[in-house]
Amino acid sequence: MKTILIAHNYTEVSFSAMSYSLANHLASLGYQVVFISHQPYFIKEQFIHKDNGKIIVCSWPTTKRPTSLSDFLWYCKIYLKYKPEVVIGHFVGSNITILASKLLSFGRVKTFEYYHTLRSQLFIDMKRVTLRQKLLFLRKKIFYKLYCDIIVCPSELAKKDLESFYGNEKGVVLLNPMMDRFIDRKVLIKDSIIVSYLGRLDPSKGIIDLIEAYKVYKERVVNSKITLRVAGTGSQVVKIQKLVKNNPGIEYLGTLQYDAIDDYLSGSNFTIIPSKFDNLPTVGLESMMNQTPLLISNTTGLADYLTDGKECFKFEPNLDSIVSLFDKIENNFNLYEQMSFDARATYLDKFSMDTYCNTFYQAIL
Repeated sequence: MKTILIAHNYTEVSFSAMSYSLANHLASLGYQVVFISHQPYFIKEQFIHKDNGKIIVCSWPTTKRPTSLSDFLWYCKIYLKYKPEVVIGHFVGSNITILASKLLSFGRVKTFEYYHTLRSQLFIDMKRVTLRQKLLFLRKKIFYKLYCDIIVCPSELAKKDLESFYGNEKGVVLLNPMMDRFIDRKVLIKDSIIVSYLGRLDPSKGIIDLIEAYKVYKERVVNSKITLRVAGTGSQVVKIQKLVKNNPGIEYLGTLQYDAIDDYLSGSNFTIIPSKFDNLPTVGLESMMNQTPLLISNTTGLADYLTDGKECFKFEPNLDSIVSLFDKIENNFNLYEQMSFDARATYLDKFSMDTYCNTFYQAIL
């Protein structure tokens, strides 16, 4: 029985569900899957039998990020016990799993590393790039070159970012999926147009421009039906709270619990993603899954896979373009109902879990 190891989070929550679903898909095909879960944390190994295969779920020695020598030695024992032929790594857990697997297998293990975060996005959110950060980027560049066979990029933009910052051409585009939680669409109030933002409140996300553009538009169109909702937290939260204070057209909701996200998105006419740079924003997939069309910046990786005027309206991530976007929404709201259906159809066609699992399986073969 061929063994595949995945280092991520064994949960159906958010985009971690792609690894959860992939593990179960592979096990149903007869593979043995060893899943090292960072969150949730498993004190003891769990054995899950699936048809002719099985999943063995375990966790790192502690709940902390796996970066220590003891974590490395612990993983070496896991590798020697199960001897996986394929290793798939996400975030910090991939450093140890991929490095140790390559060394212990004398290079025979096939390794997949995920490229989740754009370097260009990180540079915007950093106040300055320190020497330590430069050394970490150099270390990552060496890691990609020597130990990773395939670097999975969730968008074409991520692949270009990888090539630009690391000079690495091992990137393969495989769109992130989203677990289908759609039940039914709420009946929305017709005398308002609700535009919602959900995500981190950091410079790369473009929230300040969004709020300022909304204020400019409302000054021009006093009787506008558009209301703006913002949910999330981050480095700009205090500034954003001050900007929205005493503005009845903007509501700041703070951090949402994960089980409230679907109601928040399905209770919106549009979800807006004003990012300066972004890979394949999870909230965009969750929005389309919930049959809510997008307002999306052209500088996100997700925009490349959508059609302007179909399941979304596209715009440039600056104040003037967002002001024009609000005008476009209000004067073309007759398109909204069809855009909602198209958003759900695009999700099913390009971002479903079945499509992802089948595509990844072909890459493993």
